Amino acid sequence: MLKKIFNVLWKSATAYVVAGFALIQVASVVVSNVSIQDTLGISSELFMQTLLIGIPAFLPIFLVIAYFLRSEERDSELNDNVASRTNNLVPKIAVLPFENLNKDDEGLFLVDGIVEDLISEFSMIKEVEIVSRKACFECRNENLSADEFASKWNADYLVSGSIRAIENRLRISVELSETEEGNVLWSNKYDRVKTDIFEVQDEIVKKIINQTVGNIEIKSLKRAYRKPTKNMTSYDYMLKGRALNQKYNKESNAEALKMLNLAIEADKDNPLPYSWKACTMGQAMGMGFVEQTDEWINEMFAALDFAKEKNENDWNANRLLGEVYLSLHDYPQMLKFATTSYNANPNNPTVMSIYGDALLRSNKIPEGVKVWEKLYEIDPIPFADSNSDRRTNNLFFAYFLNGQYDKCDEIFKTINEPTNRTWLLRTHSKFKNGDKLQDEVWYKKGLNEFKDLDWDNEVDRFHLNNEELQKKLTATAKAQFA
Repeated sequence: MLKKIFNVLWKSATAYVVAGFALIQVASVVVSNVSIQDTLGISSELFMQTLLIGIPAFLPIFLVIAYFLRSEERDSELNDNVASRTNNLVPKIAVLPFENLNKDDEGLFLVDGIVEDLISEFSMIKEVEIVSRKACFECRNENLSADEFASKWNADYLVSGSIRAIENRLRISVELSETEEGNVLWSNKYDRVKTDIFEVQDEIVKKIINQTVGNIEIKSLKRAYRKPTKNMTSYDYMLKGRALNQKYNKESNAEALKMLNLAIEADKDNPLPYSWKACTMGQAMGMGFVEQTDEWINEMFAALDFAKEKNENDWNANRLLGEVYLSLHDYPQMLKFATTSYNANPNNPTVMSIYGDALLRSNKIPEGVKVWEKLYEIDPIPFADSNSDRRTNNLFFAYFLNGQYDKCDEIFKTINEPTNRTWLLRTHSKFKNGDKLQDEVWYKKGLNEFKDLDWDNEVDRFHLNNEELQKKLTATAKAQFA
């Protein structure tokens, strides 16, 4: 507050002095060329003396007036902001990577893990939008300034800070700034034992939400339902396992499982490593790192069951169950678990992905399109990807199911490598429209690239909840390679 008052007074005083000096200069020229005695009835000397004394004397009065006028202007701006937010606009928050004051890899795991937890906490709050973890951490790799980052992702507020770990204590500095003028709205320093980290995270989130949205009840922060561990060894291993899980390669995946098993061994009642273990095991199967065996699947489901037992609203466990039921073509169950995950964490990209897919397959296609459009807006390039093809291919699929073929044509132009699904859907819609495709580059490329596919299996993997459409697409595919 004192800083804001000083800034207003300093700027006003500077402007006043410059204007006063200019006025005196102009007055001296006027006095030399115009008879002040005839015009104002006073001598030139008295006129100049009045200016020289009056301008400095009036400065305090001017500063008071300037301050109150600026206060009214700020109040008006605040009211405008509140009014705009009532018109369905929500603040967008970005949590930038905190500085690791320990300057070592162990410290970086902890610092980045705590920041990721903060991002996750914010993403559970429906009253705000949160810039994705991928985008926030890429800020460090891209060497973007805070202003450049805020402009790129259209962020209204930035959260930044630093963390130092000293034995069993944490020293955390955190700051909230608004991006329009760069003003710091709130800051604090915490010196706590490591086991207090969850309470510190809760306090940070609550303070920032109060500054950006106002006093609201944040149901997602009821720790009683999440049962965080008090075992910091388990927490540290979980952070390492989660970070390794997000590297998406075989070696890191195997190392992630080791870390997560160590986290479970350190605290068998800690639910967090169980859901991330299931996620890592699913990733290993999906990316072909391991052979899919009954033993592997049973261990993965056992981890999921435990995570759900400890917290039935665990967003990660429910997201994974949604993926499982998608593969089984059990769309009612898929929607059930995807909705639970989305209600718990509506801003998380992986949650939005499965929720959008569940809506598309549950006769709620327009709602699914909106989710995919929003996901493409906030997280165009997913983790481990170098371009937006995965998002755009999925958005193409959503538009196709919704009959928005003009949108399909528009989004197709942005895809570098169409999947076999996108290629077939576009081929089907174009032939249905009577278009000739023989000379189209994308069509000929697909004929060559997808000629050896088993199209019965491939179309089955589209997971269509429409048997008639599935038959038509299969027939279209086979006709191209007859």
